[in-house]
Amino acid sequence: MKEPKSMVVYSPQAIRHILIGLGYLAPEIDPNPDPQFAPWKRNNNPLTDDPTEEAIKKFQKQYPQKLVVNGNADAQTREILEDIIKGLQNRLKFHGFATNTEIPSDQPFYGPATYKAVKKFQKSQGLTENGIASVEQRQILQQPTLTPNKPQPQPQTKLIDLWLQFKKNPQNPSYIAALNNLQQNLPKDVLHKVTNKWRGTNDQNPEIVKLTNVFTYYDDNNPNHRDALNHLQSQITPAIYKEFIALWNKK
Repeated sequence: MKEPKSMVVYSPQAIRHILIGLGYLAPEIDPNPDPQFAPWKRNNNPLTDDPTEEAIKKFQKQYPQKLVVNGNADAQTREILEDIIKGLQNRLKFHGFATNTEIPSDQPFYGPATYKAVKKFQKSQGLTENGIASVEQRQILQQPTLTPNKPQPQPQTKLIDLWLQFKKNPQNPSYIAALNNLQQNLPKDVLHKVTNKWRGTNDQNPEIVKLTNVFTYYDDNNPNHRDALNHLQSQITPAIYKEFIALWNKK
């Protein structure tokens, strides 16, 4: 029997903020917003009022294979809500609109950091800057690049070139610090794919390979290793790569 997934405990007001932030519940600006939340009015009453129940139903209808459309924020509904928030936050971080420090992976709430990151994303795409990540906008964030008509410049220094430098001095503290920082700044879904490519596996939740180990044990004759390194190269945004290179070259 599958063990239940460990979930964050959400208060009614936190769930309402998620429903607002994902575009299912109409927002109402709070003139005195709580700094722990996005600037919308909220309350901690039970989730049984008509607007909230309708918002929950709208959300549940999008996941008919997983959820019963009943307007109740049951355990399964909260689990999917949490997965959607984590996915949104990962994509915002992947595209450089937030960092792991600003939105820690263990805080899947629609708080001020997520709100601000969504507004940055919306501004970059010429969208209405309201901090609400609708389904359509979350789909845009799934794209590998947000500027298809203006391709992001490729880094001048390739990872394979850095690996050759690493081979000559694997104990260089700047190299180790840069790789550890890169590991922290990449979304888990990217690291999962790099790990599976590195090992030639297709696990749903693999034990993530350390990037320091990738550079230590990389074999250019191994097609899995080459595939993993090429995929890693393609998933690093310019902002993250710039920080990575600055640490790598630090004396």
